[in-house]
Amino acid sequence: MSRTQVILVRHGETTANFEQRWYGSLDAPLTERGWQQIEATGVRFGVSQRECPVDVLYVSPLQRARSTAATIGRTTGLTPIVEEGLREFTIGDWEGRTYRDLIDNEQLWERWANDPDFAPPNGESPTSFARRAAAVIQELAQRHPGQRVLIVAHGAIISSVLDRWGAGGKGDWTRLDPHNCAVSELTWDGQSWSVELLNDISHLPPEATAAVLPSYDPEAETARL
Repeated sequence: MSRTQVILVRHGETTANFEQRWYGSLDAPLTERGWQQIEATGVRFGVSQRECPVDVLYVSPLQRARSTAATIGRTTGLTPIVEEGLREFTIGDWEGRTYRDLIDNEQLWERWANDPDFAPPNGESPTSFARRAAAVIQELAQRHPGQRVLIVAHGAIISSVLDRWGAGGKGDWTRLDPHNCAVSELTWDGQSWSVELLNDISHLPPEATAAVLPSYDPEAETARL
């Protein structure tokens, strides 16, 4: 059975990332640092395309991911294909609020710890989202057997599948939350998944990196520089 390689890239930093807000299916503009990140990521894949080429490039429909994929597409010669299933984890009517607000006023992570099937109004639950994330990555891998598939998506999509296929499916996605424009690589051998590279940011210059904060740590809201 041929081995399919799936490369996962998180989009560049947005104002919502910087402000520690949950945007999910909403969109926010890239920060200056976010633009630096996507340019460096484009260079990385432009160089690697000459020796270890990617065959196809998929992207979430959200603009922050599409901007990132457009830069990669420019350096690799690939045309990004929008895949609806790569959309970020949505919490419906509660989107746009800070993590602090969601913790203090909705007890969101406490609710999820007690009931992973809980979904905010018009939103997804951790259980339903994790199922969606795994299904779309599996489908894209099986669509391209033996090829290298590059996917530009979101933090929750990436951390969810890394947890499922690389860390035993413990459900603690936050410990695998990727830095903006981090690169991870997984291999599907036709029967099982393996993680070959985990949240690599070696291509980012120092000015394009940020302090790695626990994604939902309310004490960290003002710590990002």
